[in-house]
Amino acid sequence: MLWIFLGILFVTIALGLPIAFGLGVAAVVLAVLSDIPLSILIEQSVRGVNNFPLLAIPFFILVGEVMSTGGIARRLMELAGALVGFIRGGLGQVAITGSMFFGGISGSAVADTAATGSMMIPSMKQQGYSAPHATAINTVSSVIGIIIPPSIPLILFGIVTETSISRLFIAGIVPGLLIGFGLMVTTFIMASFGGSAGQTRKFRLDLLWQAFKAAWLALVLPVIVIGGIIGGVFTATEAAVVALLYSLFISLVFYREIRLRDLWGMLIRTARLTGMVLLLLAFATVIAWFLTINMVPQTLVRQVQAITQEPFLLLLIVAALLLLVGFVMDLTPAMVIMAPMLTPIVTTVGVDAAYFGVLMAFILGIGLLTPPVGTCLYVGCGVGKVSMESLVKAMLPYYAALLVVLVILIAFPGIVTWLPDLTAVRGN
Repeated sequence: MLWIFLGILFVTIALGLPIAFGLGVAAVVLAVLSDIPLSILIEQSVRGVNNFPLLAIPFFILVGEVMSTGGIARRLMELAGALVGFIRGGLGQVAITGSMFFGGISGSAVADTAATGSMMIPSMKQQGYSAPHATAINTVSSVIGIIIPPSIPLILFGIVTETSISRLFIAGIVPGLLIGFGLMVTTFIMASFGGSAGQTRKFRLDLLWQAFKAAWLALVLPVIVIGGIIGGVFTATEAAVVALLYSLFISLVFYREIRLRDLWGMLIRTARLTGMVLLLLAFATVIAWFLTINMVPQTLVRQVQAITQEPFLLLLIVAALLLLVGFVMDLTPAMVIMAPMLTPIVTTVGVDAAYFGVLMAFILGIGLLTPPVGTCLYVGCGVGKVSMESLVKAMLPYYAALLVVLVILIAFPGIVTWLPDLTAVRGN
């Protein structure tokens, strides 16, 4: 059954059919071969999207839209400049820190690449960065946005594996900061050894204070989201609604950089992206049901356990597999297809599900940065106006940095699990 599904999926991808429709075709073929009424497929697909936590996705997508056009993202980038612009690497450090701020609100790597790249790359070019180097820094730092909460991939993982989304969010905080630190160290080293470092600015407390005063309302947003979840005030889904209401309030009332008529375009873009995600999830739920009734996950667990039951070695094998998947499949379909199959394998050897969710999001996030299907890579090329070849070459040191961080997270899982264990956050 698994090989039939994979064969159909690869054929549809080779024919250029969107993955969501490829999953639909595979579901129909499997139903016909199994003599299962098609009405059951409809029931299963509806069950896949009839899930309250899914409401968080359109709300967080819309928050990202409001941030990009409502002045929030720009103020956060200005604060990042005042905070770390004096470190060797200059605007490169600013771009990475800005992505950490932005990722703590939007939850989307693609949105991060487009928003921060359009603001930072022209300035970095003016200060001596080559176009590929400037684009590489802004593109690679976008992976932080899907680890630091809120995170749309972590929401999907929580739904398809029935893992607490709130716990996943809290588990992503420390790894996200570690990824940002690793990229900042890489930028510092490259600047120290003759890379296109650009100029640094002197640290001035008065400028930092001015930037903080301009951005403090925006900084309250991640505090509300994360603090509310940790404090048990609201769930991750409810946090999405609070984040949207707050971002709209400060953008309309205080910053006044968007108007009510701008909301229509934001709603249209949000609906399109949400529709793509939900259609994909609906068909993926059907496939997951087919695989489950045919005992595919259980069979995979037994086969992998026959190879090794050592958590470290098992996670290395799974990480290598996910890196290969990330080369040929976008993050969202890879998450909804692979998570239900792989999570039982790792949890049977004692691996925490929330830890694995963060690890899986990070690994598939690396796939967003690699050819041939890396979405963020293509967005970066468009924003930075550089060729794919030159961008990939400039990103090589950052690929190495991400792999080093990945090995650290696999070797020391406590880095991920200690904070959610400390806060005991488990509700959705």
